[in-house]
Amino acid sequence: MVKTIGPLERKILEILWTKQEASARDISYALEQNGNRRAYSTVRTIINRLVKKKYVSQRYDDKTRNYLYTTVLTKQELEKKIVHRMFGEMLQRFEQSTISYLAEELSETEEDVEKIKKKLEEMKTE
Repeated sequence: MVKTIGPLERKILEILWTKQEASARDISYALEQNGNRRAYSTVRTIINRLVKKKYVSQRYDDKTRNYLYTTVLTKQELEKKIVHRMFGEMLQRFEQSTISYLAEELSETEEDVEKIKKKLEEMKTE
């Protein structure tokens, strides 16, 4: 199951997608440079949450004697999983309303309607 991500988790993932690999200090410094200063302990806690959720992996670097972190999924892969999960939950809870919304709000042309139908069929087979 895909777990949601909070705003600070998202910022940390953005940093890791950019840097590809970073220590907690590197991440803390990057947050500060972007105007998002947080206590180092808070940054470590959020990174540990991301590791627990399996969005981030860690490895110990003997040279620097620090853990280095990297993302497990690309930005596009993570977004796709989250959207798929949220959309699936909406269909389970509010099937008729969700389908009506798609039909009324997102389908301006017949081509749009066909794209939506095709995507729904693909989702059924996955």
